[in-house]
This record gives sequence, structure tokens and C-alpha cells, in this order.
Amino acid sequence: MLLTACLVAGMVAAGETPSTALLVLNKGDNTLAIVDPTSLKVVGRAPAGANPHEVIASADGKLAFISNYGEGHTLSVVDLVSQESLPAVDLGALHSPHGLALADGKIYFTAEANKVIGRYDPSRHEIDWILGLGRTGPT
Repeated sequence: MLLTACLVAGMVAAGETPSTALLVLNKGDNTLAIVDPTSLKVVGRAPAGANPHEVIASADGKLAFISNYGEGHTLSVVDLVSQESLPAVDLGALHSPHGLALADGKIYFTAEANKVIGRYDPSRHEIDWILGLGRTGPT
């Protein structure tokens, strides 16, 4: 079952990775597929972590960040150039990461179980900001 797709433009070409790619999550087998949007062929796959929910690419198109929802408390990271998984970001006590957004090189996410918005800084490898929402229901 295809769960989420993201178009990446301006990616650095290396090997089989096209300069523009479609990123598709498959919840059934917990993978990220890298698809050439011209030919619609899958040119690479990488593990996406348990219960992948959403995917977003870094501004330079080199990395993909994947929210691992449900009982999860991680963001999976995939190197889109080498098409390999990197160590996941452990969100600690923040559970059920959901919506992802990119701004100023940082990854914003909601932690639905905790009713917060968090921000991950890939350059410092840390969560550097959390905002409590104080509400019930989806964030």
C-alpha cells in the first residue's frame, strides 16, 4: 500500500538516482522507493523504519526524513544519493511523529501522542525546539 509521496527536485545525481525523483513510502513493507518520474521505474529502495507515515527531502535533495508513526518515536533518515538508510533520529519521549515540514534546513514534526510540535536540526543532530499545544486530538 502506497502511503506518502514527495517530489524531490534538484537532487545531486549519482549512480541510478535521477536529478528529479519521486519519493514513495510503502507502509506494507516499511520501505522508501525512489522513483524516476519520467519512466515511472523504481530506481532504488531503502528501509523506512516501522510504520512510515510521511516523507520530506532536505532542501539540497540529499536526504529524506521519514516519520515513523504509531508506537514509533523515530525519524528515519535515507541518503538519497547512495540510496541507503542512515541511523534513525531517536525522538526520546516524543511519540507518534506525524506531519513533517522543512524550513531553514530544519525538520519540523508533530508528536501527536505528546501534543507538541518539535524541530530537529540535522546539522547539530538534535531536537532543538519543542512547543506544547495543550490540546487533544490530532496535531
